[in-house]
Amino acid sequence: MWPKAHSCLYLSEVLQFIHTHPFQRNLYLPLSKHCSHRKMLAEVLLSVFFLTVCVYFLDAKPKNLPPGLWGLPVVGYIFSMLPFPEQIKNLQRRFGNIASWRIGSRITILISDFTTIKSALGHPNIAGRADFFSFNIFSHFENMGIIISNGSQWQHARRFALRNLKDFGMGKASLENIIIPEVNQLINEICKQEGKPMEISNALNVSILNIIWKLVADRRYNINDEELLTFQNMIHEDFENVQGPVMLLDYFPWLLHILPSWVINKVMRVNIMEYNRNTFNVFHKQIVEEHKKSRIPHNPRDYIDAYLDQEEKHDPNFSFKLELLDLLITIRDLFVAGSETSSSTFRWMIAFMAVYPDVQTKVQAEIDAVVPRDRVPNLNDRMNLQYLEAMLNEVHRHASFVPLGVPHLVTEDTDLEGYVLPKGSIVLANIFSCHFDPCYWKYPEKFYPEHFIDEKGKCMTKREGFLPFSVGRHVCPGETLARMELFLFTSAVLQQFTVKSPPGEKIIAETDPSKLLFHHVKPYKVVFERRTQIIQS
Repeated sequence: MWPKAHSCLYLSEVLQFIHTHPFQRNLYLPLSKHCSHRKMLAEVLLSVFFLTVCVYFLDAKPKNLPPGLWGLPVVGYIFSMLPFPEQIKNLQRRFGNIASWRIGSRITILISDFTTIKSALGHPNIAGRADFFSFNIFSHFENMGIIISNGSQWQHARRFALRNLKDFGMGKASLENIIIPEVNQLINEICKQEGKPMEISNALNVSILNIIWKLVADRRYNINDEELLTFQNMIHEDFENVQGPVMLLDYFPWLLHILPSWVINKVMRVNIMEYNRNTFNVFHKQIVEEHKKSRIPHNPRDYIDAYLDQEEKHDPNFSFKLELLDLLITIRDLFVAGSETSSSTFRWMIAFMAVYPDVQTKVQAEIDAVVPRDRVPNLNDRMNLQYLEAMLNEVHRHASFVPLGVPHLVTEDTDLEGYVLPKGSIVLANIFSCHFDPCYWKYPEKFYPEHFIDEKGKCMTKREGFLPFSVGRHVCPGETLARMELFLFTSAVLQQFTVKSPPGEKIIAETDPSKLLFHHVKPYKVVFERRTQIIQS
């Protein structure tokens, strides 16, 4: 046997000799009737060798990569019968708080330590958004919008959106005037089914969406509006789809070029995602056209007007590219980010109140001591409703709606805690692990609002190990709005009603373990019972 380093040279010399010296080849014909077969065999062996060498170098594990699962060429490490959450726990258990996991052509870095997560997500080289198919399909594979765009386009588009939305009330106490009517509308819907088992999803979803509509398009819809309910269902469907089989295209992008269309559409539901995206665009384009006809330049009513004002200036030095597609993508981003997260967290809260009636009673006693029954709570009451605020933080902790955060992209080889994160790798922040880390929580598995109460009886909104809205450059821009909505909806509903499990049933506040990216609470029905007696604190 020749050394591997010399086998390539040897085989190439043999083939060259045979091709350039036909008389020698003929000379050996009497010795064997299968010389051509030998030539073919040599060529096959040579091809196999070259393929082996290429696979070896292309599959080489990067130096100083965090420990983890590497697996086989092309496919990486994907063979496990465990549910995805258990695989994540095993990865952390086996390899520590910084672990790697190669799936397909992607290297994923899982970070499970609170301090390291803060350091990593604040690093400029880990500020990219993952270039996943399931993300980019909603932006038409363009670097636009404010959620999955990258670079200066993302920075300036996000800054522009936040500045203008703030002008229309986002994050300000004045937004209460928009939220309270939606709170009252939800309470009226609950009253219609008082004492009967009910799902709260549709009524809540429209109420939350109306708040975003007011900021973005200066519109408001009836709680039973079929069109708006359709769009809400599309948003929920997209949340389901992006954590389904289409994720294979995120980690094995070459599958898009070899799989038959029926697999891509029927199994991965790409056609449904495209349909929902295009339907949103058509509807929002109509609204933009209406704004163009009715707007008063430089006197914006909402975000669309503000965007059109800026676009009309035709400033070549403006910080990001303004065009209709970017506006449509941004509108969708705002609706998706601003509706599903808030409504899902509220549904978690209702489930927890049914499961933990002692906590609910304590919250109601606090509300009764602070707020007169002839009005709903408002933001001025917030400072005096500390246990309520602590309970909502505990909902965020327990629910951990985005358990692994939104995937980040490493844009340059980056040193982190003694390891090198390769360019192009995906970083996942294990927020769920932080939220259940006994280093930070007295009773990690228990629903215990006192986790957020300090020695003075005040609620701690910010504390170690708590990352409900992520951290760093991609911290959720709607945190203030989400907290405001959740406080006003929760305080009003619990002031007016007691949440109970239906007779003979037991609600279990838990998520579906088959969901990979988002923690939606399992569907349930509850009974809202009108409160007629004030609880004495």
